[in-house]
Amino acid sequence: MTGGRFVLDESLTAHLAEAARLHGALFERPWSRAALEELLAVPGTAGAAILDIEGQPRFAGFVLFRSLGDFAEILTVAVAPEQRRHGFGRLLMLHAMHKARNAGAERLLLEVQDGNLPAIRLYEALGMTAFDRRPNYYKSGNGSHADAIMMQLIFDD
Repeated sequence: MTGGRFVLDESLTAHLAEAARLHGALFERPWSRAALEELLAVPGTAGAAILDIEGQPRFAGFVLFRSLGDFAEILTVAVAPEQRRHGFGRLLMLHAMHKARNAGAERLLLEVQDGNLPAIRLYEALGMTAFDRRPNYYKSGNGSHADAIMMQLIFDD
């Protein structure tokens, strides 16, 4: 998929090093290139990368998701801080939602750290709703903890 200033590459494999670097910059417990590669090898798992093509092409973000029968799960989604507010996160989520639905999923799940308001707002704007909470799920490097909010989208026919 291409747009005015982006290209969505439906194969994350070619971008694993960039994805691992971005994941390492954004998350306290990042996934390495090898970990991402292992996840992609699991049946039903797929990913996509988005490239900003305004000027010199730059890796802007990625999504990794898994479809398992009647449900799908967003494993991670990440957009580089300097690439935010261009709709790239939304495009990555819409891509994953489309693929999940085409794979037969009736429900899409994800978890998000409590307090990550930009992400929560994006997911809510896409129709997702909170349905559960995992207390102290996320642990930071300083030893503090944060809850995970479980969100879902039920696909309508």
